Amino acid sequence: ASVYGGTENAAELLSVRLRERGVKTVMFDVSVTPASDIIAAAFRWSHLVFAAPTYNAGIFVTMENLLHDLTAHGLKGRRAAYIENGSWAPTSARGMQKLLEPLNWETAADTVTLRSALRQGQQEDLERMAMQLAEGVKA
Repeated sequence: ASVYGGTENAAELLSVRLRERGVKTVMFDVSVTPASDIIAAAFRWSHLVFAAPTYNAGIFVTMENLLHDLTAHGLKGRRAAYIENGSWAPTSARGMQKLLEPLNWETAADTVTLRSALRQGQQEDLERMAMQLAEGVKA
């Protein structure tokens, strides 16, 4: 989910870094893709990355709805990583993790926190996330 494009840009960069490491990726924009398509894909993947801005001190609405749907489907045995974005108080990663708690998923990588857009040093954070995810996928 992205409001002004900063979160989407970070997710796209992460996807590129993963593909450079030989990891196949698929991206979905939860604002325009039906939740059923995303949930069906989630059943095929071992590792999932959720990227969302903080919206009204919570999770961007379409991402929040998707996470409720995923939890309702009881999808087990996955590993998740999070990219959160927020200008003044990024909190969406904690919110996403809390919604997914009933599924007992493992954390696959350190959370990346943005403040509106990628800043100096944050590309390295995404690089580290890509490395952690790639190692987990190949393990």
